[in-house]
Amino acid sequence: RMHASASRPLSRYQPILAGLETIPRYFLQPARLLRSYDKSNLRPDLMAGLTVGVVSLPQAIAFAILAGLPPQMGVYAAIVAAIVAALWGSSNHLSTGPTNSSSLLVFSILLPIAEPGSAAFIAAAGMLAVMAGLLRVVMGMARLGVLVNFVSDSVIVGFTAGAGVLIVVGQLRTLLGLQFPNAPGLLHIVEGLAGHWQETHLLSLLIGVGAIAATLLIKRINKALPAPLIAMGLSAAVVAIFGLQERGVAVLGELTRSLPPLASLPLFDLALIGDLSTGALAVAVIGLVEAMAIARSIASQTGQRLDSNQEFVGQGLANVAAGFFSGYPCSGSFNRSSLNFESGARTPLASVFSGLFVLVVVFVLAPVAVYVPRPAISALLILSAYAMIDRQEMARIWAGTQGDRIIMVATLAATLLLPLQFAVLTGVLMSLVYYIWRTSLPRVHSMVPDDEFRHMVVQIDPQQGVNKPACPQLGILEILGDLYFGAAPRVEEAILDNLKRNPEQRFLLLRMPSVGQIDISGIHMLESIVRTYREQGGDVFLVRVQEPVFDF
Repeated sequence: RMHASASRPLSRYQPILAGLETIPRYFLQPARLLRSYDKSNLRPDLMAGLTVGVVSLPQAIAFAILAGLPPQMGVYAAIVAAIVAALWGSSNHLSTGPTNSSSLLVFSILLPIAEPGSAAFIAAAGMLAVMAGLLRVVMGMARLGVLVNFVSDSVIVGFTAGAGVLIVVGQLRTLLGLQFPNAPGLLHIVEGLAGHWQETHLLSLLIGVGAIAATLLIKRINKALPAPLIAMGLSAAVVAIFGLQERGVAVLGELTRSLPPLASLPLFDLALIGDLSTGALAVAVIGLVEAMAIARSIASQTGQRLDSNQEFVGQGLANVAAGFFSGYPCSGSFNRSSLNFESGARTPLASVFSGLFVLVVVFVLAPVAVYVPRPAISALLILSAYAMIDRQEMARIWAGTQGDRIIMVATLAATLLLPLQFAVLTGVLMSLVYYIWRTSLPRVHSMVPDDEFRHMVVQIDPQQGVNKPACPQLGILEILGDLYFGAAPRVEEAILDNLKRNPEQRFLLLRMPSVGQIDISGIHMLESIVRTYREQGGDVFLVRVQEPVFDF
């Protein structure tokens, strides 16, 4: 008896101990990947990595500029994040690095803190990556991967559409060659454009429009060609040949040819950590949802089984590494991941090769970057941002439920009008509120026997025109939904309303096959109903109660 009582407390902690034992497994993922690697996958992985790397380089440069950071930070992030996320993640095809939405989010979070491009701004970007990465790692180790399921698709569609609009409007400043200060928010950007449009630099506009036309034409000729890289190369050639940088066309400047250097981060600046905390949470949440949505969409085609907790750890470590090695926050990229899949990638090593290829290309092409015109980069960002506005999916959501419509529109409006970190959290909060609201409104139907007295049917069914008489002594009600603190008052109100309409029904039969959960508030509600009926000389009967609910 003493042995049994001593072992009982230990059994309480078995789930916790089991969870702690799985933590090292998340960090040994590279060893498992390399140990099980089939050499026959090397060639397709290598070719896919080269293809994705060609696309990654111009995007990394463009997205870093979108975030208000030096272009080499985007390149370093593309190298480090792609390698680390592939080795410690779970998806065979997810390509991680700088993205449109994460870059815009970084810019929105950091703009009130420091001047874009300044040393403080750069250091804050690195700290933001480390903080968001640590949050993701902790969530993965705590096995909270299921949490991304609670973020509605309407939030993601609304946020990405709003981010696309912000990017298009924001990049018009550079495309038109205008000179006015950066400012957060759509209204400030529109106000700046309206006040300075007469100062449009014609050569910059022509370079940007030419880059758009060249990209679209190349894609039309052959989708397999790296259209953004070719368009940037052609734009750089035009600038170099005609000396347009001396005639007011802003250029990128030479990239640093080096391995990603270790950054000096203000790790113990508590004031900065406090300023970045809300933004880090937003970056962590939206990045995880974005990455998992991409990974799942591709896995549905390949049949791969994903480990969301492992992917959380991989995405977290990728951001921590990017922060420490002079990068900034990253996430999964839909177009690069799709390209990785379409190019024949078979394992995560394809993404490792893409990161290494970007590193090699930087050493080779860094001198050419001095001629790359910034209006051409803005043009590529505008094209990419336009693709973020999924009009077909927005139409599907609009044709769906009212709740999804409200969430999408509210998230879109918040993205356009609020700081982005609050827009993301607003959308997530609305999804949770909508879920709670739906579950707090369980239906309570009055039931009667059918004509043959074999089954129970709804007493009042407007669609079928059914309104059968109920038993004068026994009320039969069916509860559709869980009985928890948010729903119990509504169920009690419905039961008492039925009693008020049928005061002669001293007995109540509650059918509960759809009640999967009950808490103490539900128990108290049932006790109150029992007392009410017994005070009238009747009683309450419960039928078809699920076993866990019955036990409680």
